[in-house]
Amino acid sequence: MNMNGSAVLCEGLSVTYGDVTAVDRVTFDVQPGEVFGLLGPNGAGKTSVVRALTTVLDPSAGRAEVAGIPLDNPNGLRALIGVLPESNGYPGSETALGYLRFYGQLFGIPATESADRAESLLWQFGLGANAHQSISTFSRGMRQRLGIARSLMNEPQVLFLDEPTLGLDPAGREDVLSHLTSAVAANGTGVVLCSHLLDDVERVCDRVAILDQGRIVAAGTVGNVIEAAGIGGTMRISVVPEAAGRALESLLNLPQVARAESNSSRLGEIDIDLVEPEPHANQILSLLLGAKIEIRGVQLEGARLSDAFLKLTQREGER
Repeated sequence: MNMNGSAVLCEGLSVTYGDVTAVDRVTFDVQPGEVFGLLGPNGAGKTSVVRALTTVLDPSAGRAEVAGIPLDNPNGLRALIGVLPESNGYPGSETALGYLRFYGQLFGIPATESADRAESLLWQFGLGANAHQSISTFSRGMRQRLGIARSLMNEPQVLFLDEPTLGLDPAGREDVLSHLTSAVAANGTGVVLCSHLLDDVERVCDRVAILDQGRIVAAGTVGNVIEAAGIGGTMRISVVPEAAGRALESLLNLPQVARAESNSSRLGEIDIDLVEPEPHANQILSLLLGAKIEIRGVQLEGARLSDAFLKLTQREGER
């Protein structure tokens, strides 16, 4: 690792394609053992950042180190990283075990050790029974598991994962993420995770950065990012149907309420977006009770990363 102890240190990184700036002075760091989510809409610059950090392309400005190795030492850097790109090609006629064994030997791992490590990873990611099966017969989800296993063959210090749970069912996603987080914790591996499945990101990432039009618009813990977006959570109140109109009118006049709408499918239910979840929820309930409105039920949910993501990456004309 570098002198700062970072798995990834990225300072003022820019990537251009001709006259187009895809990444604009991006700065962040990833610590050993940390899962860092790099998020953004399509075209935000995530893939360009990863390609620069994995030496696939040269940045136009800035500097970066990965596992303590600067980008101008690509051979040294590549030996210490694992990469799962979003688009992955596989030799269909090869078996899963043979493919991983060969990949391990490309990193200079002795044949016997490479075979043992490959077999262990296949079992770890639910492919042990398919070790001698042709990759051409694998489903998309199975290929995704194989790609993750491949990215871990050289026991990398830093792991770059682009949509690692793509093509997996919910149980498969849970299984893969559990194994990944266990591996990270055990080996102190730093992980840069790109994903559009924000529930997965919210569950496993220690910190995140949201990119939009090549720039970081928010960074920190999930809570930090939600706070930066000014998202306050949601509330659903159920009142007696005959009091719903009066309750809605009262709610729309409150500064604590960003939005309030009657639920057209359920009489007496009102959906509310809060400026802040606490103490505004209690204030709202006190107001309704003070107005003699009978409350039959309350559901309160904190803001989600997906809410913050949408707010931070929407253009003015889309809001």
